[in-house]
Amino acid sequence: MLNSYSTDFRWFSYDNVKYLRFKFDLGPIPKYSFFEKILIKLMEIVIPKANPDFEESYHYVETWYVEYDETCENDGVCREIGRDVLGRVVVKTPDDRNYGFWADYNGGLNDYIEEMHAEFISQEEFESAWNEELVKMDEKLKNTEVRNEKEISGTGL
Repeated sequence: MLNSYSTDFRWFSYDNVKYLRFKFDLGPIPKYSFFEKILIKLMEIVIPKANPDFEESYHYVETWYVEYDETCENDGVCREIGRDVLGRVVVKTPDDRNYGFWADYNGGLNDYIEEMHAEFISQEEFESAWNEELVKMDEKLKNTEVRNEKEISGTGL
């Protein structure tokens, strides 16, 4: 039996799989006080981060791609991809260290369509995005390119 962190997805049938694309902006990365940072670090000792490699990257995602199958053990979400405003893939989960952002969303397929205004896409479009190189968000990219693009596009941070 594969665990939820496995990157081998041959265990489920593609007959029931739907592929979705939608825009969802988390807003800016929260700023915490010194005391709050210490408290968060202490909590992480007991409750580890679900997505240690992408916690900040989620705030740069503009467009999400979700592979959805109700038989998938993560509330229907099998795989997810996040693109920034420049179209680069900055999030790709799950993997061995990261559970996924939408894996904890308790909504069904209709919730994605109604609440997120998701649209159906082809398996080919999803797989093409999945096979793109993941861009690691270093400090320079976080603070310049993406911020400037959001200001230019009027989406703000």
